[in-house]
Order: sequence, then C-alpha cells, then structure tokens
Amino acid sequence: MLADFLKLQVDMVGARAELAASLLGSGMLARVAPVSTTASPVVTIPGFLASEASLTRLNSFLRRQGYNTRSWGLGRNLGPRGIDWNRHLDQVGDRLRASVMAMADETSAPVALIGQSLGGVYARELALRLEDEVDRIIMLGSPTFHPYKSDRHNQVIGRLGYWFNRQTASEFAGRSGLLHWEADHPALPCVAIHSPIDGIVDENACHIPGYLVRHSTPRAPRENIRVFSSHIGMCVSPWVLLAIADRLAADRSDWQPFDPMNYFPDYLDHVVRLVYPDANELWRDKGAAAFMEVNG
Repeated sequence: MLADFLKLQVDMVGARAELAASLLGSGMLARVAPVSTTASPVVTIPGFLASEASLTRLNSFLRRQGYNTRSWGLGRNLGPRGIDWNRHLDQVGDRLRASVMAMADETSAPVALIGQSLGGVYARELALRLEDEVDRIIMLGSPTFHPYKSDRHNQVIGRLGYWFNRQTASEFAGRSGLLHWEADHPALPCVAIHSPIDGIVDENACHIPGYLVRHSTPRAPRENIRVFSSHIGMCVSPWVLLAIADRLAADRSDWQPFDPMNYFPDYLDHVVRLVYPDANELWRDKGAAAFMEVNG
C-alpha cells in the first residue's frame, strides 16, 4: 500500500509538470497540431472522482484547434455508487445519449468521444449504443475491468473506489468488464492511449489486445498509442494532446497509424522515441515497407 501511495504522489507531481509544460508550450502546440475546419463535434468525459474542471485544458486546446468541444455535463464522475454495473451503464448511457444525439443533430455530424480512465469505459459503452451518432472513441488510460488484473491497479485508488461504490472493480463489472474489446464492434475507430509510467491504472489493462488490432477492419480500425505520461496528466500532457488532435483529424476511410515524427524535425527523433516508445515499431514497419518497395 505504501508503494502505491508513493506511485500516486509521483503521478500527481508528474501531472503538474505536464500541465506546466503544456501551458508554456501552448503556442507551439497550437501551431503544429492539426485543426478542424468544419468545427467537428467532440464530447469529453472525466475519469473516476474527477470533475469536469479536470477537462478544462483538453477542452480549451481542442476549441483552439477548431473543434466544437463540450464536457459531458454530468458533473463529477463518482462511478456506480453501489449499484449493478450494467444498470449504472444504462443510467449513464441514457443521460449521455440525449446530449450526444442533440449535438450530432445540431452539427449534422457524428460526435467524437474522448474519455479519461473510467470516462473512456463510458465512451466505449456509449458507442455501442449510438454507433450512428458517434464518430470515433479515444480513451486515455482507460481500463478493462479484468478480474485477474484489477489487483495490479493502484490500491489506494482501489480503496477509494471501494469506499464510494462498496464493491471492487471486478465485482461491479464482472465478466461484462471484459467485453467490447472487439475487432469490429462498434464499427468505428477506437484508439487507446496508455502509458508505461501510469501510476494508477495498470498499463496491461489499458491497451487493446494485439490480436484485435491485427484483425481490425478498415471500417473499424483499432489502435494503441503508447505515450510517456502520468495517468492524472493525460488530459493536460502536450504529448497526449498532440496525439488526440492527430487522431481526431485522421481520415476514417483511410486510417493511418499515428506518426509523431510528422510534427518534429528529424534531429529530435531520439526525444520522440523516448516520449512515444512504440514509435520505434512504427518506424521499423515503415522501413521494411520502403525496402520492399525499392527492392521488390
């Protein structure tokens, strides 16, 4: 428990540092990040115990880039509060459905959902109910409630969750917590952003399983993006914000993997490889494809 408490403290310090970096580099980030020329609609959803204020930096950044962005409008995310998980999802879904459908009608465009941690779980579930109104899902450190992995999450947060909900993650989610990591359902893009230094949620429970990514279809691409970020700071980290803007701008009909080097000069490749660890695999794949094209 002491180790988890220290991890939580480090994560909080990291989030403050990421916020400072994001604010200091806001002008540069705004210049290099993709923009929306059509005011594409976006709804953001906070993580467990977080208020809508935790989304302020994310929302303001996306608005600056031209997106019509709103938070979920349900206040602080307190989780199921002791009720059955599926019943809770139905309640949240019913309350969010109206606002998402109204936004889709208002803008004549499907809505992108961005959720942090538990908020990303809600985004996944809502997309299953509203495939026609949802454009894509971007999850930030969002877990699957795996009964064999839930004990790897930060136990300090786990205790808080139990105090609020009177049940453990695996108890309130049960087997349903394992669902919806599917290759083509919902039939829209699903992106999981996760971090190797996440101090709250175990990274192994936050990424889409590799076999699902490999078997995803063009109409329903699945993508993992690994970013060096704290858990709490994912909504403010400039590295995460850049990845979010890039994935919001990605063409659904011709989905290409996120390539951070599109935004940095070549001489910074060693820094980019540190911040985006899996970029090494992307570049190896690109190198192999280029070699095959040249050499037949």
